[in-house]
Amino acid sequence: MSTIGKLFGRSPFSQIQQHMCQVGKCIEKMCEALDALQDGEPEKLDMFATEVSQLEHQADQIKTDVRNRLLRRFFMPIDRSDVLEILSLQDSIADTAEDVCVVLTMKPLPFPDEFREDFVTFRELNIKAFHIVADIINELDELIESGFGGAEAEKIRRMAHDAAFAEHQCDLVQIQLLKKIYALDTQMTVGEFHLWMRMTRVLGRISNLAENLAARVLKTLSLK
Repeated sequence: MSTIGKLFGRSPFSQIQQHMCQVGKCIEKMCEALDALQDGEPEKLDMFATEVSQLEHQADQIKTDVRNRLLRRFFMPIDRSDVLEILSLQDSIADTAEDVCVVLTMKPLPFPDEFREDFVTFRELNIKAFHIVADIINELDELIESGFGGAEAEKIRRMAHDAAFAEHQCDLVQIQLLKKIYALDTQMTVGEFHLWMRMTRVLGRISNLAENLAARVLKTLSLK
């Protein structure tokens, strides 16, 4: 066992990383649902929505187990409140993936060519922000071993900056996407228009949450 492990017991971040891995599965299944939307295969959406709901439920079970373990832990390298906030933000990402799939099942949506490219870019940037913060979480054991300093801490700071930049790019693309959706409002039914607006808003939460999660890890660094 490492020196940190001898002092504090098993790192809470192994469970946090397990939870993030499950969140990643939710994101992957959401991407499959979005692929079905883009490919004009609405008949697959209910199946994907059910699958992502099951994955999200499994993430909830891991979250509950982590919380229960934290209650029994007397010594930790960081405050329990910090770990719980990180866990909560991760959980919100899984919830958002499920919400996206729920929106997709409301009714079949047309996918106008006029904003297809912008939507695909918007989707990719949100997923990019998620993958950056997932990588940050996977580095947390090494961060503890480094004593929250040195090259590992600098690496985390750079990655957090990358997550923030990806979120900023998402915002810029989202503005262009919304303009194009509004430009087509008379060519869609009221329901279709509102679902596209809702889809854009919900999907955009992923990059926002990723940035917030990266910032929360940075806050933990600043307290050390």
